[in-house]
Amino acid sequence: MYNKTLSIQLADWIKIPVQGLPPQLERKIHERLVFTNPDYEFRHNRGEWLGNIPTQINCMRKTARHYLLPRGFLDQLLELCKKLNQPYRIVDQRRVIEDLPIEFHGQLKEYQQEAAEAVLERDSATLVGGPKSGKTVVALYIIAQRKQPTLVLIPTIALLDGWLKKIENFLQIPASEVGVIVEGNHRQGKSITVAHTGEIIRHWRQVRDSVGFVILDECQRCPSRVFTQLMPNFDARYILGLANTTQRRDRLARFIYYYVGDVAHTIDEKEAREGRGIIQAQVVARPTGFDYPYVSRADYASMLNALMHDEERTRLIADDIEAELKQQPQPILVLSGSNEQHAILAAELRRRNIMVTALDQEVEAAEDDDNGAGATESLDVPLSTDPMAILVTPETLIHSFRNRAFKVLFLATPVYFKGRLAHAIRNLQPNDNGARLKIYDYVDRNVGLLGNYFRMRSYNYGVHPDLLMNSN
Repeated sequence: MYNKTLSIQLADWIKIPVQGLPPQLERKIHERLVFTNPDYEFRHNRGEWLGNIPTQINCMRKTARHYLLPRGFLDQLLELCKKLNQPYRIVDQRRVIEDLPIEFHGQLKEYQQEAAEAVLERDSATLVGGPKSGKTVVALYIIAQRKQPTLVLIPTIALLDGWLKKIENFLQIPASEVGVIVEGNHRQGKSITVAHTGEIIRHWRQVRDSVGFVILDECQRCPSRVFTQLMPNFDARYILGLANTTQRRDRLARFIYYYVGDVAHTIDEKEAREGRGIIQAQVVARPTGFDYPYVSRADYASMLNALMHDEERTRLIADDIEAELKQQPQPILVLSGSNEQHAILAAELRRRNIMVTALDQEVEAAEDDDNGAGATESLDVPLSTDPMAILVTPETLIHSFRNRAFKVLFLATPVYFKGRLAHAIRNLQPNDNGARLKIYDYVDRNVGLLGNYFRMRSYNYGVHPDLLMNSN
């Protein structure tokens, strides 16, 4: 057995010494990184002209003193060392830049959070998920967690607008401040730069030293030279690949693993679709004028307090409730954020001679009568059929409204729909054949986080948020 500790240097390449490398480990590395060219094999088997197509592809280089291995191969190299009982030490020379104040303004769905956590466990990784599975939003969340200047590589210009829009929505970085390197335009951003692979492959030197995180989008369709000629030029500590599938037309899927990183997580298509269009409702999207200098999660509580006490916003909701009750005298449900917002809304509604009941107070009384023994799981608080506004918090709606139908729901608080809340709202659908629940959705679009909550609710409505805003 070879007992000398193997020095593994990490930078733009993985460097290991040629001298003294155990023959068995050297052979195993060679077996993986030097392989028959799939294109040569395919043409040869079909009896086609081979021309100058090389018979082998070699993903490792050799200098006088070192083997150079692609960065994404690190996990596989360490696995080989452990299997062969080869001791090693890592000399990490990858680039890490001073943290930037990047914040994620949104809330991941549960399956996205699982994907993000799996990726964050590794410095180099690939995330796989089909179209519209939310990979880009997960990547933006990871950018905010790592807080490094980021280079996003896109293989086609068609992806640029989508990235710019999502960066603005979820990171609140205006498109004018995002770097763009495409079609002769070479503007580098302080926090994020989006670059077309065909352009950056010739100009990577101008950004290399200021990048701490590289994201390669659409790995399955990137030209092979992006992996072999572009990716090894970056010594950033973090690399993330995004792919719809690990299958490539050139049958070189292993390029993804070797130059970017092994698959850390594959998004389940069923989970990604779950909840989409779950609430079949007539949605009335009401933009509000509420604004707040929200910067980070530390501002969240004070922002919600300001929202609850915003008189103009409260009057807008009360105006709509009053108009709806005049049009259809019946009980309507108002989803409020807390008992404090209950009191504010109730005061405004009673000033207009509108009957109000705060159901949460009824729930608390019923719980006291039942000594609190699991009461909210089976509560059946009697409700009047008189025209009135019934105020309720999300938690009470989830636990206390089984088999209760309403025709109108007001979202007075800027919730995002987690699974149970979305299902509880879906179950409010009226019993009338063909009737749909009418939802008044108040869109606080001046605050990035709350605007993104509306986009998430739109996902559950199954309608694009822009269409909802333009339809009212």
